[in-house]
Amino acid sequence: MGDTAILLAGGQSSRMGQLKGLLPWQGRTLFEFQIETLLKSPFSDVITVLGYRSELFEPIAKNYPVKIIKNNLFHTGKCSSIIAGLKAAGVAQNILISAVDQPASKQTIESLYSGHAKEKSLITVPVYKNKRGHPVLFSKLLHQDLLTIKEESKGLRSIFQKYKNDVLEIPVNDSGILLNLNTLNDYKRALTK
Repeated sequence: MGDTAILLAGGQSSRMGQLKGLLPWQGRTLFEFQIETLLKSPFSDVITVLGYRSELFEPIAKNYPVKIIKNNLFHTGKCSSIIAGLKAAGVAQNILISAVDQPASKQTIESLYSGHAKEKSLITVPVYKNKRGHPVLFSKLLHQDLLTIKEESKGLRSIFQKYKNDVLEIPVNDSGILLNLNTLNDYKRALTK
C-alpha cells in the first residue's frame, strides 16, 4: 500500500445551507475538483469518506478510481469520518487528510508531499503568509495516534499539540490553503478571488 489521500465529504453543511461538495467550482462540483486534484497528486490511493446524503455523492465518486467509504456516524462529527478513512487506508505509508470544503491546488499538494518525504516529518502543513492551512499530511508513525482522536479533545488539534515540535511548515504561494467554505458568504468571497 502506498501513500493515501483521504477526502472528507460526509458533513452536513449546516452553516452553508446546501451541500458544499455539490457547489460549482472551476467548471465542476467542489467534490469532483477535489477528487481530480488528488488523483493527479503523488498519492497512490484516494479514499472518499461519505456520510450525510451519501446517495448524492456516491454516483459521482463511482466515476473515478477512488475507494468509497460510508461513515454512518457522520452526525457525531468530523473525527468519525477521519477514523473511517484511516481504517480503510490500512497500513498506508503517509496519510493526507483533506476536506471537501478546503480545496487545495495540485502544486500545494505536491510541495507538501516532497517536503514531507525529504524531511521525514511527522506532520507537514502548508503555510501562506505565516498562516497554517490545509490539507495536512501525517506520517504513518502517527497512525495509531490518529485513530484515537475525539471531538471532545478537538480532533486533530490534539495531535498537533502532542507533536508540536515535529510539524514541518511548507511555504506555498496558494491563498487557497486558508479557505474554509463554511457559509454562503465564504463561498461567494472565494469565487471572486
